[in-house]
Amino acid sequence: MRIQAEHLSYTYNPGSPFASAALKDVSLTVEEGEFFGIIGHTGSGKSTFVQHLNALLRVPTSLKKYHKKRKDPPSDTVLKVGEFDLTDKKTDFNALRSKVGMVMQYPEYQLFAETVFEDVAFGFKNFAPEKPTKEQVENAVRDALTIVGLDYEEVKEMSPFDLSGGQKRRVAIAGVIVTKPEILVLDEPAAGLDPLGKQEVMELLHRLHASWCRTIIIVSHDMDEIAENCTRVAVFSDGEVKYVLPPKELFTHAEELLALGLDVPLTAKVCLALKQYGIDLKCDFTTEDFLQKTLALAGKGGASA
Repeated sequence: MRIQAEHLSYTYNPGSPFASAALKDVSLTVEEGEFFGIIGHTGSGKSTFVQHLNALLRVPTSLKKYHKKRKDPPSDTVLKVGEFDLTDKKTDFNALRSKVGMVMQYPEYQLFAETVFEDVAFGFKNFAPEKPTKEQVENAVRDALTIVGLDYEEVKEMSPFDLSGGQKRRVAIAGVIVTKPEILVLDEPAAGLDPLGKQEVMELLHRLHASWCRTIIIVSHDMDEIAENCTRVAVFSDGEVKYVLPPKELFTHAEELLALGLDVPLTAKVCLALKQYGIDLKCDFTTEDFLQKTLALAGKGGASA
């Protein structure tokens, strides 16, 4: 499923003294199969944008209460996710949400059922077009828990609140992917985890990307995470998209990103510092490539390296 947004704007509390423009004429395309990153400072519009993708936030024309006024200009807003037109109030938004899974920040706080099985099964039952059989529910829950690395027989009857922090996060993700969404959106998927936990979560997401969800979108403040994992990155600032580039091209703009109040990967910071000494170390800003290029430079007699 391809995501296409054109001239998308959104204002919180419109028509009031507290009106705040969160998105300003945003145009952005995410191709099917990408592992896409979105970055931006707090209040940049990145979370508002991704909440449009499964209609947690709705384009005004898609609301039943919306009535076009004679003075309203023709809308040139486009927001399509695969075959779903999110500007049309006739769109089946329930079907859309089964295809676009949304994992919010600290998803383990959203666990609610008495058992792991019931928690994961809730999403499957809620989005099934017809009432599923007991066998269908069991198979779906088993598959979802297995793909996130949990033993179905071991955890299915446990209270989710008795699990470790990492297990809780996996159960929460399983509850979103149980419908096998084609697009999975995650807001700060590794937030609050130690380095090993972060590594395990990213390995899980790549496993899902390879066999379960065709497109992965992560919103993150961790630039090393973005550089190591994403195929392309969109930079949001003050409700606008400033860049859409692969990480190896984006982080060559380190000074501009820092000026926008954003961080850059450690590898980009070192490359920027080396450039001040006349050393132009060209790498893709992943740790592996950075080390290879640095060692190669040292091997050529680069004493300063």
